[in-house]
Amino acid sequence: MKFYFDGDSFTYGGALDKVLGLDVTKYRWSKLVCDHFGAEEINLSSGGASNDLVMRQTFSKPPTEVYDFYFLQTTFPNRHEFYDTKKEKWMKIRHLVDHPSNNVWKRWGSEEGSEFAKWIDFGARRIYNDYYGKTKENITYNALKSFVSSIGREKKSFFSTCLKPEFTDNKYDMHLHHGTYTSPQPLDIDRIPGDGHPSVEGHKTIAKYVIDIVSERL
Repeated sequence: MKFYFDGDSFTYGGALDKVLGLDVTKYRWSKLVCDHFGAEEINLSSGGASNDLVMRQTFSKPPTEVYDFYFLQTTFPNRHEFYDTKKEKWMKIRHLVDHPSNNVWKRWGSEEGSEFAKWIDFGARRIYNDYYGKTKENITYNALKSFVSSIGREKKSFFSTCLKPEFTDNKYDMHLHHGTYTSPQPLDIDRIPGDGHPSVEGHKTIAKYVIDIVSERL
């Protein structure tokens, strides 16, 4: 069997490497789930990933490349990506709507120049808002749901998100964020001190929760 995972740092195993110095491919919950079921792990998640990135990677697979189970995670809707024609690669950006403008200028201005910083600042001030973000999250959720249904994996899929339950109208199997709540059932997830991402023990707790649900769907 092959299990497909896509999402941001919470599915990637964020901070296990940079903070704890561990190999994420050995300790993250996706690995533990695959080990339990004897499945091959295909994990395309990355830190700071956007919903756009998750959809692009998932939908770009050839029609004949269908996995046995899909674990798809949505993230904060103020994250985006664009293709930089100068660097010839996809770039991650985030509209920090609650941050002062000079922070945007400092980061992007020093890296890409003032014109680029103006564009990012304009997006944070005039384009992005909560309604826009919620609409994009709904589009992402429904698009991913439609995708797994179209390839016969509607029942063989698991959906998670970084959003707290009160910030979304969609039904997820699990909510992962920097707080202490994971739904539909409250879980006591151990976190890396000063970081907020799940610790090694936290990943074990998540894996056990996921395994119980997946066992009923395989």
